[in-house]
Amino acid sequence: MKRSRILAGISSLLIPGLGQIYCKESVRGAAILISVIIVGNLNSIFLPLFVLANPGPTIFWAHWLPRILHDVMAFYGIVFWIWQVIDAIVLAKKANER
Repeated sequence: MKRSRILAGISSLLIPGLGQIYCKESVRGAAILISVIIVGNLNSIFLPLFVLANPGPTIFWAHWLPRILHDVMAFYGIVFWIWQVIDAIVLAKKANER
């Protein structure tokens, strides 16, 4: 059965890993989905705790370093999301070549 590259990309864009599952790469898709759930929850746990701590803005280690690390991790999250969409499209293309 032919796999649609557009459908694989859109499904992976909506739910990370779903495009890989659609392309019969269930283990890869499940690993991506579980990774996104874990990292997303860690991020959502960190932010309220950081706000509750209310560190002074003059203390670099307590105030600015966590903010910088959060921004870097958010950037990596965006790059990972784009990568897994492209991966789903490439998997669909390879599935059609077989």
